[in-house]
Amino acid sequence: MQSIAIDDQPQFFVDDYLVDNRWGVEYLTEAVIRVFHAPVKEPANPVIAGCGGYVNVVCEGGRFRMWYQEYWDQSMEPRKYTYGVAYAESDDGIDWHLPTIGRHEFKGTTDNNIVLLGPQGGRAEVPYVLDVPDEYKRGYKYLLLYLTDEPESARLIGSHDGIEWDRDSDTCIAAGFSPDTHGSIVWDPRRECFAWFTRATNLYQVRGARRKVARLEHGELWDEWPILSENILLPDALDGADLHHYFYGMPTRYYAGVYWGFLWPYQHQEDIYTALAWSRDGINFQRPVDRPRLIDVGAPGAWDGGMAMASNWLEVGDEWWMYYAATSGRHKELDPGPGIGLARLRKEGFASLRSPAGGGFVVTKTLLSPGGRLWVNADAAEGELQVRLTDYARTPLAGFASRPITGDGVRQEVCWEGGDTPVPAGRPLRLEFEMKGVVDLYSFGFA
Repeated sequence: MQSIAIDDQPQFFVDDYLVDNRWGVEYLTEAVIRVFHAPVKEPANPVIAGCGGYVNVVCEGGRFRMWYQEYWDQSMEPRKYTYGVAYAESDDGIDWHLPTIGRHEFKGTTDNNIVLLGPQGGRAEVPYVLDVPDEYKRGYKYLLLYLTDEPESARLIGSHDGIEWDRDSDTCIAAGFSPDTHGSIVWDPRRECFAWFTRATNLYQVRGARRKVARLEHGELWDEWPILSENILLPDALDGADLHHYFYGMPTRYYAGVYWGFLWPYQHQEDIYTALAWSRDGINFQRPVDRPRLIDVGAPGAWDGGMAMASNWLEVGDEWWMYYAATSGRHKELDPGPGIGLARLRKEGFASLRSPAGGGFVVTKTLLSPGGRLWVNADAAEGELQVRLTDYARTPLAGFASRPITGDGVRQEVCWEGGDTPVPAGRPLRLEFEMKGVVDLYSFGFA
């Protein structure tokens, strides 16, 4: 039997990739189930009112920095837009300041927070701040993927401070290719190439045909990419049941061996919400069976009652913060009323394995671990969790039965009854979790 090698990154239970079996103590009537968790929206939302789209946020040294799309509708019939990249900052991530940058004319004035327009002073839209290895950044602290129509292209540009973007670095990576929604480029360590998650607008021009999730690959970030896109995620019968026949986009992030997609199901000319998708290889994506909404639109008439589109998360303490662009109106409305909101989730909290009231068990497949100190991300505040290590045949390893865990925490160290002994590295073993009462097990790892 081949063991699964794992590293020192968090190991998730969003699927059964690492799970060999799970069952309830009362197995005839109860089971250990997978539960997907939605983040909680910030009560002070919107954190920015009246503007905002395609949001990017980082937190550095206690200061939050945001780049988002601002737009100017210059004529309603026919609709003519000018887009720019705007900047905001905050000390706490809730109260945001829109500084006057004064570098670019927008809406007839330079009294604004615009930090980037197109190469000729026109359109710059759907900005995405890239998270790629430093060796590909050409010495810049920030890299931005954006689209423009002068000429129609997808482009990369670098900045040392996030305010002044270096025009000498501004590089066309896809001529004649500008899918008008949030795309994302990530480094794919398994295929050793860059992957761009976007739309296949080079192949399908009809609106309904092109609103799918596509992937492009290239070995060099700054070169002009071959536009050989392939659709990797299509709507299915469950999407069709509520008329969400289109995917507006899927910004994607690689974290801890998993590609996490923030999918935007789209009911044509109506609402857009954010859902979760994930993949172990960056090509074959899964979605929760019952399709819960990760970030849903608000009530009709609310500031986010029409569309709600998140793109990423950032870690703040023991939480993942997700900023999302939203509108009060539906996609078809001429003035949808934009804003930016915040939703909070437990760190690594997309999904958990939850035991029933009678308790249950989770047994992993045979793993090759990096060894060291074992930790769990678990909520055992209303129950009890114990861990033991076994071999393939489920024979316990001497000294590796844990003391009970009864708390709620994202990094709870597993303490062994047999003493303070690190888990041996490179030895095939199983992790067996015994859950007494209701316990949520989110992830585990080694340090």
